[in-house]
Amino acid sequence: MAAMGLFVQKGFAQTTVEEITRAADVGKGTFFNYFPSKEHVLGFLIQRQKGVVEAHVLLAREGSVSVPEVLMRLAHSLTSFPAKSPQMARTMIAAFLASNDVRTKVATEMELGRRWLAEIVEMGQERGELRRDLSPTAMAWTFHRALIGTVLLWAVDPSSPLEKQVSSTIEMVLAGALLPQPPALARKRAARGKTEAR
Repeated sequence: MAAMGLFVQKGFAQTTVEEITRAADVGKGTFFNYFPSKEHVLGFLIQRQKGVVEAHVLLAREGSVSVPEVLMRLAHSLTSFPAKSPQMARTMIAAFLASNDVRTKVATEMELGRRWLAEIVEMGQERGELRRDLSPTAMAWTFHRALIGTVLLWAVDPSSPLEKQVSSTIEMVLAGALLPQPPALARKRAARGKTEAR
């Protein structure tokens, strides 16, 4: 999208609606038919993220992939847009915080996303993949906070790829959520792994 390219190149605050309309080759009137302000351009990102979570709910319902794997894939899909560059991540964060209207919309959509996340977690609990003693809602909040925190910290210090940091974070979150294996089963799997490695 032309606007996001400009936001990254010039910064969100420095980009004007005129520059966006010129880059997108649309009239100012057309722009304002769709977006009340440049902050509202970010609505397309919110809708994209919403679609990503919904697609992963459907994947979890299919049951062809384990819920922990669905959650890992979801984390990487949600962070693929800011992962394009640290400047992109900083631009998105700044823009989301710049307007009360946008903040309210983001908060509403995030709440829906967490409800869907909790649904995915609940499926994992029902299948014996995730601990049942943890609230699905609390686990959804933890996943969400961990992901946002990882993107924010990477935007400040991008010394290693975001994809790597996301994997590490979600592995840690899942380590606390996975159903512990009975010791005998864990030993058997470890022994089988050593045999296969030879």
